[in-house]
This record gives sequence, structure tokens and C-alpha cells, in this order.
Amino acid sequence: MDMKDKNVLISGGSSGIGFSIAKEFVKAGANVSLLARRETLLKTAVEELEKIKISGNQRISYFSADVSNFDNLQKTLKEKATQFDFLINCAGIAYPGEFTNMKPEIFADVMQINYLGTVYLTKLVVPGMVERRSGYVVNISSLAALIGIYGYTAYAPSKYAVRGFSRCLRSELKAYGIDVSVVFPSDTDTPQLAFEHSIIPDITRKINENGGVMNPDKVAQIIMRGIRRRKFTIVPGLEGNVLYALSSILGRYFYLLAVREHRKVLKN
Repeated sequence: MDMKDKNVLISGGSSGIGFSIAKEFVKAGANVSLLARRETLLKTAVEELEKIKISGNQRISYFSADVSNFDNLQKTLKEKATQFDFLINCAGIAYPGEFTNMKPEIFADVMQINYLGTVYLTKLVVPGMVERRSGYVVNISSLAALIGIYGYTAYAPSKYAVRGFSRCLRSELKAYGIDVSVVFPSDTDTPQLAFEHSIIPDITRKINENGGVMNPDKVAQIIMRGIRRRKFTIVPGLEGNVLYALSSILGRYFYLLAVREHRKVLKN
């Protein structure tokens, strides 16, 4: 797949996995546009990407917008929304906590950004792909969409929704020559993960303590290989692939482990 001179839009592209994916596209010769809320981070990210361009003709730009606000997205992107060959939906948040202690608005915010943010941006970009009869949409889900983990009652359902959306979208867009991929990353060393670890329930911490953390650049490289092969399901890392393959069995394992740890807490 030749990505040179292709136009790429990456939400959540100012940091974490999104920024690492942006670096891979720039190194492949693509024109990259980042979309996120914080303009300061966006400007810094663009400056870094400018340093690794392989051609003086490459264009690196950014849009400051909130993916959870459709009107804001539409006003910000305007006619440019239909000009992209690749859309990478990477914007997302995670807010771990125990269900009984979490405010209802947390659930609304997480679903609004993770799921509806993916839907809204895709809604604006895909019509141009349909018209050209070509394009590629990549949605970043999570291994949490495969296994119900204690402490993620807000986050995991939003990623389940991204998984289901990707499956339906793939069925609808294939006839137009548009490919769709859905990615299931495990824990990745990003600012978002650092925030999660600062508020994660102790039971969740114990369940996850033997798990590894992936490097975002490595995750991005695996995602790019999957895109080049037009794979629908992309699971970065050996551990992630094992969890994906055994998700039905391990889902019960994590459930039983969580129940055991919870009972210990209740006894104390």
C-alpha cells in the first residue's frame, strides 16, 4: 500500500498512540493532520513531525476541536473533512473506578468521547471516501472490549461499542472500496495510562500487576503493518494476541479473580 501523498486525519494525534501513528504515516510520505482539543500540545506535535518529513512537499497541520461535539467538529473541518484518504479514530479517555462510587456524568463523558467521538468524525469524513470509492478507517478500541475487567464499567462498554460499530461499518463500506480496521491495544505507556494508574481501584491494580506495558511507537508500527495488509482485526503484542485468542476463557478467569479480591476487601 503506497501512502505517499495520501491525506491522513488522526484524532487524538497530539500524544500517545495517536502521535506515534502520525510519525509512521509521516515517515511513509503522507500528509498528516492531527486533531485534538489542546492547541499547545498540537503545535508541539506538529513541530516534531516536521523534523521527520521525508519530502519538502509533505503537509503537516492540525485542527483544534472536540470530537464529542459534532457541531464543533463540522465547523472546524468544514469542506476539508471529505478530503482525507485515511481516518484514524484514536481520541479517547479512560476513567477507572468502582461502579457504585462513580458519578453518572463520568459514564456519559466516556461514551460521548470514545464512542460518539468516533462516530461523529467518521460521519464527516466517510462521505468523501464513498464519493471517491476508496479510503481507510481505523478505529482504536481496547483489549477491555474483549474482557470485562473490574473497575472499567465506564471505559470498557465504550470500547465494546467501538468494536460493534467497526463491524457494522465494515459491512456497509466494503462495496465502496473502503477498508475498516479495529485495533485492540493492551496497556500502553501513554499520559492516559499514567492518569489511570493514579486513580485505579486496588483490586484492578492487583489483577493487572503481572501484565506488561507496551511502547506506543511499537504499537503504532504493528498497527501500520496491519493497515498495509488490510487486516480488519489488529491486536498489538504477543500478550494481547493471547488474550484475544482466549478472551472467552480468560473473561471468566478475570471475573473469578476479581470476585476473590473483592471478597478479601469486604472481609477487612
